[in-house]
Formats: sequence, C-alpha cells, structure tokens
Amino acid sequence: MRRDRVLPVLALTFGSSAALIGVGLTGSYVWWAVIARWGEPDQSLLFWYLPFLLFGLGGVVYGSTASAWALRRIWSKDRGTG
Repeated sequence: MRRDRVLPVLALTFGSSAALIGVGLTGSYVWWAVIARWGEPDQSLLFWYLPFLLFGLGGVVYGSTASAWALRRIWSKDRGTG
C-alpha cells in the first residue's frame, strides 16, 4: 500500500467502526429506554440512559464525517486528481 493512502484507509476503518457502534448505541437507547419502558409509570430511564444516545449520535456524526473524508481522498487519488 502506498504511503499516502494509509491515513485515508485508517480513517475509513475507524470511521465506519465508530458509525456502526454509534448506530448500535442509539438503537439500544431507543429499545431499552423508550420501547421497553412504554406505558410504565417510572420513565426515569429516558434520562439515565441519555449518555448512550449522546455518545451514539456523536459516533454516527464522527464516523460518517471521517468515512466521507476518507472515501473522497481514496477516490480522488484513484482518479489522479488529488
């Protein structure tokens, strides 16, 4: 692998992993704090599980941004424009 492609490949790997983990954390918040507790009188888990939602959304944003940047860099180098 060429030296100038190492950083974009790492960004793509870690970015896609962060996005998948973020989707999992966001989905777990929706499932365990919202759907599983539907109709129960104690809704405090909507608050206490917020870190799962916030870290999940942050992971999705970070992972999507890093993956998009990496794909642009890889594709532009393949076409010879970068």
